[in-house]
Amino acid sequence: MEEIISWVTAEVETRGILRNSYFSALAGGRMSREAFQETQQQFFFAVRYFSRPMAALMARMPGSILRRSLIHNLAEEHGYVDEGTAVFDPALAHDMTFLRFLETLGVTREAMSRVREAEAVRAFNTCLMGVCLMERTEAAFACLGIIEHEFAGISARLGRTVVERRWVPAEKLVHYNLHEEIDGRHAAEFFECVAQAWQAGGEDRAAVEDGVRLGLHIFDRLYVGLWDATSRHHEHTST
Repeated sequence: MEEIISWVTAEVETRGILRNSYFSALAGGRMSREAFQETQQQFFFAVRYFSRPMAALMARMPGSILRRSLIHNLAEEHGYVDEGTAVFDPALAHDMTFLRFLETLGVTREAMSRVREAEAVRAFNTCLMGVCLMERTEAAFACLGIIEHEFAGISARLGRTVVERRWVPAEKLVHYNLHEEIDGRHAAEFFECVAQAWQAGGEDRAAVEDGVRLGLHIFDRLYVGLWDATSRHHEHTST
């Protein structure tokens, strides 16, 4: 397991999602609150969709062992909590917590009902579903794992930024503080599922590598695409 995590860490550094145009604009103060708000409205569609490829991959697993990590992750996506008594809390489903995050930015649910999913998010969602339905399961687990791995760090960055910019009061921050905590664990569970394939080498390891690299690529392209579309829109409306 340590070997695969070391390799993943090196790949993450090479890709450098947190250095792309989206996060550079955010860190450099070139992304306004309004522009950030627009990108996050689109990101909602990725949050709402993410459990569906996982469910598709779970349906392909013939045995319970590999289904287990997916079931746990899917349950948490849908508001499962285990604090003495295990229950599903609809308010803690991840699409619901993200809608509450948007409300703290000033985006009402009524406003979100009028927003259409844009190309960058649709491309990300469709690619992820394709991997989970059609590619080798090792690649699919690795692709999901690297996205969870990266989102833990991204959640920490975004949560810290919105509080520092006073776009969201610290006491009202939701969704991103949760994912900073749990997505690292989800990633480890997914990578554990492909640890044996990694150790086997050959085509098995290649499938894991392909999944990680694809996940990094589509996640990076998602954020870049969101920023490109939003910045073009703001340039057009300001002229």
